[in-house]
Amino acid sequence: FLFVVMMLDIDFDQLREGFAETLPIGATVAVLILLQLVIVLTSGPFEIEQISAPVPAGVDYGNTHQLGLLLYTYYVYPFVLAAALLLLAMVAAIVLTLRKRTGTRTQKPHEQVQVRREDRIRLVKMNSEKKD
Repeated sequence: FLFVVMMLDIDFDQLREGFAETLPIGATVAVLILLQLVIVLTSGPFEIEQISAPVPAGVDYGNTHQLGLLLYTYYVYPFVLAAALLLLAMVAAIVLTLRKRTGTRTQKPHEQVQVRREDRIRLVKMNSEKKD
């Protein structure tokens, strides 16, 4: 993700232009989140007695097997949706970084293949010089 952000060459001066306009909205959202956090943390103690003891696992129990069962049975649609979303993000990152830039020099293979040997190299026949 960081590589894609670096390749985008974002103009931060243009982004900062509307910062003062959106600052009150952002500050309001931040205050609401902090207020919710304070309410949750001060609502009362979380006691261990409220939580039931876990069921002991058998000998054939494995985290990998259990995770596979959960992902491909109960959570198959969210799992496939997450995979599609990641694929879409990957394609979008590639599309965003492959833009046309002016002034770049690229190879033209179709022109390179069509060139003849006579057009590339010029052989010059010269007489040898004698040293005195």
